[in-house]
Amino acid sequence: MRRERLIRMIEKPNITDEEIISALWKNYLVPAARVKFLPVGNDSSAWAYRVDSEDGSSYFLKIRKGISDQSGLLVPRFLEENGIQQVIAPLETKEKGLWVDVDSCCLILYPFVAGREAMEIGMSDSQWRELGSVLKRIHAIELTADISTRVRHETFVPKWLAPAQELHDQIKSCEYEDPFQRKLAEFWREKYSEIQVLMERAEALGQRVRNARLEFVLCHGDIHTANILISDEQKMFIVDWDDTVIAPKERDLMFVVRGISGDAIGKKEEEYFFKGYGQTQLNILALAYYRYEWCVQEIGDYGQRVFLMTDAGDQTRKDSVAGFMDLFTPRNVVEAAFNTQVEI
Repeated sequence: MRRERLIRMIEKPNITDEEIISALWKNYLVPAARVKFLPVGNDSSAWAYRVDSEDGSSYFLKIRKGISDQSGLLVPRFLEENGIQQVIAPLETKEKGLWVDVDSCCLILYPFVAGREAMEIGMSDSQWRELGSVLKRIHAIELTADISTRVRHETFVPKWLAPAQELHDQIKSCEYEDPFQRKLAEFWREKYSEIQVLMERAEALGQRVRNARLEFVLCHGDIHTANILISDEQKMFIVDWDDTVIAPKERDLMFVVRGISGDAIGKKEEEYFFKGYGQTQLNILALAYYRYEWCVQEIGDYGQRVFLMTDAGDQTRKDSVAGFMDLFTPRNVVEAAFNTQVEI
């Protein structure tokens, strides 16, 4: 999670507004009058639109390159159906599906909620307490066997470690003509030793925590304040369930306990959160692993966007370079990892 800078995927997907409008009517019976591209988000394979229909209703449309993991759709739908109203679940198609394929894209339709990210506007004490209460309910819920088998289970093997290591080895000796690649490579080399330590510790901590016999629960997986929407009516919604995982509770709680990157989460915010969540004992080994693993994920993801993505525009690559560099600024994710007091 980027404390001050979220990457905005400025470039529109390869699908026309007319194709979207046609698909919404054919598959959702939504008579869309207009669609508006929203250059927001931090997913290189997803785009967002606002849809205004002829009957005055509004919707939020997410377009993805593909659906490789259905849990990000199934879980919020399940939670909403089981009384957790602080989620926004995808709407069903007329065939009772949760998305529709259109050419090389997948369309997912949601109700539109007017509001702003908590990262932008902050949260009140009562909202922090509500977040704690809701997250406790999510951690305690039992999924159906069918949904549980579709949700990723934690293995403590950082999935971005191999891609990040490959780039790390390549950057040390390669020369780049592209200005964005050259700028990132120069900075990467400046931080080369730190990045090496981050990757080594993520791998070593994963091996240790794998043997810790921790309780696994349903986790959102990415529950920082950019994924909490505060509506104009001050209602709270937890959005973006794409990183849903069955894992130790520390996967989610790392975003709250002293904050993963100093994003305005201090002692007071923690206090009110745990008034809602309830007191709980944290495993410092798991907390450390997730903080180091998060750094590796960010390094690999940003690096891939700059060095490997062929369809990323200049704005995306420029923002990715800035986002990468931001990881190493004071009170951000790298500092949070190094400051976690655990024996390595």
